[in-house]
Amino acid sequence: MKTVDKALKVLDQFSLEKTEIGLSELARMAELDKAATRRLLVALISHGFIEQSAETKKYRLGQGFLRLARVREATVPMAAAAQEVADWLSEEVKETVHISVPAGSCMATLAHRLPHKGNVINISPGEQLFYHATAAGFAYMAFATDQTLTRVLGLKRTSVTAKTPTAKADILALIKQTRRDGYARSRNTFEDGVASVAMPFFLGQPDPAGTISIAVPASNMDDARRAELLPFLKQGIARMEQSLTGHITA
Repeated sequence: MKTVDKALKVLDQFSLEKTEIGLSELARMAELDKAATRRLLVALISHGFIEQSAETKKYRLGQGFLRLARVREATVPMAAAAQEVADWLSEEVKETVHISVPAGSCMATLAHRLPHKGNVINISPGEQLFYHATAAGFAYMAFATDQTLTRVLGLKRTSVTAKTPTAKADILALIKQTRRDGYARSRNTFEDGVASVAMPFFLGQPDPAGTISIAVPASNMDDARRAELLPFLKQGIARMEQSLTGHITA
């Protein structure tokens, strides 16, 4: 594994649930030895991408990411556009909406919106949305290039719930179904009691720039409800692409 790949794997372990991580735990999570992990952390600290807490001695993400995030957002203001689309779509369908982008070993939430009602699906913005366990991931894989799909299929897969598909043959069959349907669906594969539909959006590149998903309590998702949601999901995709490219999706 190349040094850059190892460094990114270390960074990928941080989340809203794991904001600070000790050396031993971080090495275990990244599947690296402690000496290599320490060397990577020292290099990342020198560039401001990692900090070490003076009190706990644990490591956390540094402020170096803030500058790059500002540059990215100034170049392609995707987050603001995504939030507008998520707000609109959630208001229309009265369900949870999340917009995700590829982030190495998983999809990451870019924007989300919960509806104003009692029984809703909650979203943790920092949670890793595994490609093989989510509708967002399948929507991305199904419409990605062969090269990207090969890379994603090479990632380690673990079961998140009893329904999570992990066998390559099962995943390929679901990808085939997603391509045929034009959208991805999931039920209880990432979280028990949750069903989702998702579609990819494109910004002029061969691979999808991200996906838009609608998450519904599984007990409320049947063929009729899915049929109601899909036209709105398509409109959300069109709004996202038009907002970022200026082009109206046919």
